[in-house]
Amino acid sequence: MVLELDGKIALVTRAGRGIGKATSLKYAENGADLVIADINEDLIEETALEVRNIGRKCITVKVDVGDLESIDNMISTAKDQMGGVDILFNNAGVTKHIGYFDITGPDWDKINTVNAKGAFFCMQKTARLMVDQGRGGRIVNTASIAGKGYRRSSNAAYAASKGSVIAMTYICAGYLAEYDINVNAVCPGIVKTDMLAGILSGRSGDVSVNKDELESNMTSEVPLGRANEAEDVANLVVFLSGPGSRNITGQSYNVDGGMIMA
Repeated sequence: MVLELDGKIALVTRAGRGIGKATSLKYAENGADLVIADINEDLIEETALEVRNIGRKCITVKVDVGDLESIDNMISTAKDQMGGVDILFNNAGVTKHIGYFDITGPDWDKINTVNAKGAFFCMQKTARLMVDQGRGGRIVNTASIAGKGYRRSSNAAYAASKGSVIAMTYICAGYLAEYDINVNAVCPGIVKTDMLAGILSGRSGDVSVNKDELESNMTSEVPLGRANEAEDVANLVVFLSGPGSRNITGQSYNVDGGMIMA
């Protein structure tokens, strides 16, 4: 059996749960060794155990992507302990349900510090390492259909932050192409994760509808009639990280069952 990512080292942020965890396991199944990072150390240790049970090497790093020194530590740990990074799945993000008129300055700053500023500097600092290594690389960013105008976004600050990720993906792909570094983004729709559960909890209090009914209403808007599992997104991320995507860069792909057809 040919493992498409054999010999590659993948760095995954927010790897403790949801899409990040699912992608980490898919990377391992395809032969990659991993550096997994999250602000929650207990969760990444659980993910690391599952990766090691697949038979791949895995180290963990606590990271707050809103803190540039923390990102520097993550990159240096990957270099010192694993010999470098070939793939970055730039997945860290935060949100919560906030009404349009209820967004505060601190809300805006927190969401955009992690989702936009953090995403950029994870890209920049990992790309610098990839350039120094001289063997190219793959960067896959987690954006969202919220960044393409999905009207039921958790809040406007989140939509703005994910629009930033899409724009940065295009721009960074242009800068990094000469170094054989591909940069793409995935734009999930509704994904059954803890993040979705938190959004539904907040929204249910506003509209006096229980979470299950809200989820059912959201899913009814999906043309294919089903929400994503985390693995649906992970499958595309792994493809964009592998040899089959060698001539794909500067793109943002929806994984949403047809909710945003653009």
